[in-house]
Amino acid sequence: MKCGPPHLNRAIDKCILKNRGRFFNMAYVISSFILFVVFLAGAIGIIANYKHKYGSKVYFSILAAPLAFLILLFGSFTTVGANEVGIIFDELNGGVLEETYGQGLHAKSPFRHVTTISTTNRTSYIEVYSQTEDSIFAKFEITVIYNIETNNAGLFYRTTGSVDISSQQLNSIVKKNLQSITTQHNIFDIMGVSLEEVRAAFRDVLSNDLMNIYHITLVSVSIDDVDAGTEIEQIIQDKAKAIQQIEIAQQEKARQDVINETNRIKAEIDAEIALIKAQSDFVVAEKQAEAQAVLNAAAVNAIQTMYDLQFETPAEKLEFETNGTGGYLTIQEVSTIVIKQLYYDVWDGKLPTVITDGSGIIIQP
Repeated sequence: MKCGPPHLNRAIDKCILKNRGRFFNMAYVISSFILFVVFLAGAIGIIANYKHKYGSKVYFSILAAPLAFLILLFGSFTTVGANEVGIIFDELNGGVLEETYGQGLHAKSPFRHVTTISTTNRTSYIEVYSQTEDSIFAKFEITVIYNIETNNAGLFYRTTGSVDISSQQLNSIVKKNLQSITTQHNIFDIMGVSLEEVRAAFRDVLSNDLMNIYHITLVSVSIDDVDAGTEIEQIIQDKAKAIQQIEIAQQEKARQDVINETNRIKAEIDAEIALIKAQSDFVVAEKQAEAQAVLNAAAVNAIQTMYDLQFETPAEKLEFETNGTGGYLTIQEVSTIVIKQLYYDVWDGKLPTVITDGSGIIIQP
């Protein structure tokens, strides 16, 4: 009677069966070797003592027995090559075992037969027809890369009875899973923007089915080409050209919009600059007029003051202005002196380029 969870009991049973098989194999090899040595020693003794009595026929028959036993002994070993796994069919322990042989040399009983399965990646190129959402049958060219892992090799061999999945089995499972995805998309999307989405979904469902049904690991899958016929492909090409022309028109419109906006902004900036310049010129002219007015007022005051300071009394001034006596400077003479002095005060040291000599204008070289 067993106690504990069912999955634990099953694990214990597998462990017992596996260790029992190993013990049986080892015991068989050791006992075979001992019997061979004993038999060989007896054969040598018989040959040495009785050859002269029984003749050469007995000699050869006795010699053939250990040779046959030696051949049988060599059948107790098997070799599994690199990147392979050995599937064990045991006649005494229920057929194909979950236990497998790894790479290298292994001792076994003659009741165990070993089939090797490669664990390297395998590539299959498949062409299948699949229906789309809009009822179009398209031909898909697909590349499938898969492998059989060591832990799943026994289960795979039990399922298929072969060292590789057949093309019919692989084509069937690929078509089933592909159609489950393509019927959710129309042909135009599959041959356009949705191709990668279709491939990714197809990879997921195919990976699950290959593992659950055949215990195969899917490495990668690619959709290399989709052929929906010349009519569909022509429609797709025309649609692509129309989209391209629309995009070109949109890009041209966008470019013209940028140019127009740039010109508008430039015109606004130029107008603002012109306004600022006009305002600046007006302010400069106004300031210059104000400065000139101040200068004129100062000159008039200076002239009047200098003219008045000549006279000690108002009577002297009146006498000069009436009769011109007293030798004082007239208002015109005082003006000439003041203006000349003001000119010297503001002169920047540069000589004029145009001068007059009384008879006309002379351009100074």
